[in-house]
Amino acid sequence: MNNFLSVVWYRVLPPHYGGQKGIAHFNDHLGKKVSLTCLCSRNNIVDEPLSYKVLNGLPRSKLQFWNPLIRKRILSLIREQRFTHVLIEHPWHGWLGKYKRKYGFKFIVHAHNIEHLRIKGINKLSSGLLKRTEEKAFIFADHILFKTENDKKTAVSLFRISPENCLIVPYGVREKEQFVADTEIKDQLREKYNIAPEEKLILFAGTLDYGPNARALETIIHHIIPLLQQKQFRFRLLICGALPGKRMSALNAIQSVSAVGFVSAIGNYMQAADVFINPVLTGSGIQTKNIEAIANGCNVVATAFASTGLPAYLDQKKLFVSANHDWVSFADNIIMAGSLTHITPQQFYVDYYWQNIIDRMLPEIVSVKPES
Repeated sequence: MNNFLSVVWYRVLPPHYGGQKGIAHFNDHLGKKVSLTCLCSRNNIVDEPLSYKVLNGLPRSKLQFWNPLIRKRILSLIREQRFTHVLIEHPWHGWLGKYKRKYGFKFIVHAHNIEHLRIKGINKLSSGLLKRTEEKAFIFADHILFKTENDKKTAVSLFRISPENCLIVPYGVREKEQFVADTEIKDQLREKYNIAPEEKLILFAGTLDYGPNARALETIIHHIIPLLQQKQFRFRLLICGALPGKRMSALNAIQSVSAVGFVSAIGNYMQAADVFINPVLTGSGIQTKNIEAIANGCNVVATAFASTGLPAYLDQKKLFVSANHDWVSFADNIIMAGSLTHITPQQFYVDYYWQNIIDRMLPEIVSVKPES
């Protein structure tokens, strides 16, 4: 029997943001195929039925990574429950790999980014520590799950790990077939924000205190909006994400902009939008919000950087890409994307539906193929 332990050191339940959804939904679909227990931080809250068991017993602090009592508790759980596979989210609990032979489990690292590169520009000291931690975790790992081919190639080059141990497990979606727009949702949101019929609804959403997203928002305000206004394009931009009150007020004072704060049902906004924009220029991994927007039928305009990892069959149908820093082209792509109504290709759901992803992954990491 395949008995999995997932170690999640921060809050992902209930899932609101892209990274939280990436872990929570991955585990929920994995739990439908194998026995799965998720050991997570105490601030995780289960608010819906799940396919797996949740033990929210880890501290919220990052000090847990070095706490000998926490380490002992995790190892005791592995020994008592006889887990066949231990999967860690991000590399910080990579020390577990040292015990894989002693306790007889396969060690799996779910790498959402090349973490030390993601934070290198923010804190070089932490970046150095994280690089060493990341390297040890990857070397211990029997399998490493990367989000993109680019991240895999980068890790193989930097850490001299075997490509045979690396799998591509993209960010997935819960929708499994072509999206059909809900006109009632679209009408309700347009009415809620008093959006005129001739105005195209543009959406930007994300964790706005995260550096790459914060810089992207500045780009939207100082470059993209003025260009659209110069071209006399009629639009309303909705900005979704938590911000301080003064910042919200300043954004709402800008013509054609509505800052709406955090929204729990971001899928409804994506369904209502004509265009989702992603002018992000830094970071790592894959831009999860692009995949979520496309799954909800929305056209996406992105920089070359922000579109990394997305399949070519989306180009000029659901995905419109501009060279990095070419904001004139970006504005032109918004205008073009706003005029097109291609449906999302069915191949996208074949590639990105969570259960399909899990079914492709499992035969590579377990001794027997998953049941259908």
